[in-house]
Amino acid sequence: MKKFYNSHKLYIPLFFFPLSFILGIAIAEILVLFFLLFLFFNFDQRENFFEKEIIILTFFSIYIALNAMFQITDDLKYSSFFHLRYLLFSLAIFLLFEKSLNENLNKKIFYIFLFALSILFIDSFFQFIFGFNVLGKEIIAQRISSFFGDELILGSYLLRLLPLLVWYIYYFKINLNEKKLFYTFFFASYFSVIYLSGERTSIALFLILFFLMIIFIKELRKLFIRSFLIFLIFAVSIIFFDYGKSNVTYRVFNKTYHQIFQDEKKDNLNKVIVDSNKYSKIKIFSTDHQGHLILAKKLFLDNLVFGVGPKGFRHYCRKINYNSEIGICSTHPHNILAQILSELGIIGIIFFSIFFIFLIKRFFDTTFVKTKNNYHYAFLVASLGIFINLFPFLPSGNLFNNWISLFIYFNLGLYLVSNKKIKSK
Repeated sequence: MKKFYNSHKLYIPLFFFPLSFILGIAIAEILVLFFLLFLFFNFDQRENFFEKEIIILTFFSIYIALNAMFQITDDLKYSSFFHLRYLLFSLAIFLLFEKSLNENLNKKIFYIFLFALSILFIDSFFQFIFGFNVLGKEIIAQRISSFFGDELILGSYLLRLLPLLVWYIYYFKINLNEKKLFYTFFFASYFSVIYLSGERTSIALFLILFFLMIIFIKELRKLFIRSFLIFLIFAVSIIFFDYGKSNVTYRVFNKTYHQIFQDEKKDNLNKVIVDSNKYSKIKIFSTDHQGHLILAKKLFLDNLVFGVGPKGFRHYCRKINYNSEIGICSTHPHNILAQILSELGIIGIIFFSIFFIFLIKRFFDTTFVKTKNNYHYAFLVASLGIFINLFPFLPSGNLFNNWISLFIYFNLGLYLVSNKKIKSK
């Protein structure tokens, strides 16, 4: 048994782990279980686990578990109680990726990874042009979702995957100059599909990530700029020629403008009606988003130190049957900063701030290293991945959602691996 868990057999499934989300979160969770078993049989290497980031996040996970145990009274407490499993998942990634394979195998599995993503891109373009994908799944609410179907997370998925993909490029020393034309159009397609998804937060975060990468990762600058220019031509052509079955231009620009600056109401058929002559106060993203933030503020002020518990926003809304007198109820506040404040209180935001400050300090320490190798760039990319996943100033998914947490902690594992490589050089 131990021989199996000490072998490289789990290395390749880990490499492809980010693709498992396309098949469903259940597949991803099963894979996580295997990686945790690997960690269990290799815990003799625990001397690698005493990084400052790990210590901070260990105490944070314990705080989340205790908070959930004492404050949440229904089934929402259980996943939060076992939040530490995500950190253990990061440590498993750290141990597995530290085991190096031969260069030829690394390249082969990397190209398979690109091939799988290319299929996703082709299917997304197909759905945009014809209104349904190769499996017959149709466009929903002007949003392309490809194989994700009614889970409208295509843009968010690709956004969170991008730093992982670039990390692979640097850590496994993939030479982008060997196939310049292929990589140019690959990333142009990547950027275009994020846009076609119609997920406005993902598009905004992609633009932030793109500019951060071309500023700090100079090796990617020319390639990404070329790809971005092709993407821009594609996006502008959609605006002028109005082709495709999804009106992504309206959703990204017009609808955003209406939600922020104009009053909206719904008719009997649940269709949005915009009163273009009646302007109200500028809203924070939309009426609903602002309502969630108002309720999060109330919950925070009523529970300053500990918040209302992890997933407590949803727990509170369940208790009042989602009918709040102040603000608007939902499953979560749709903003990471608001969620931490309302659900974890001042103690939670202290943990978050310490980790964020530490992350930024390490990032700039590495940025100003004069002579960088691939591991330095891998470390910078992993840091940007964590930053984008935790970006506090835009609408966001649920911080305690399984698939978002797995992406965050997968990034953390890659961060630890590249950090160790830098120190060992």
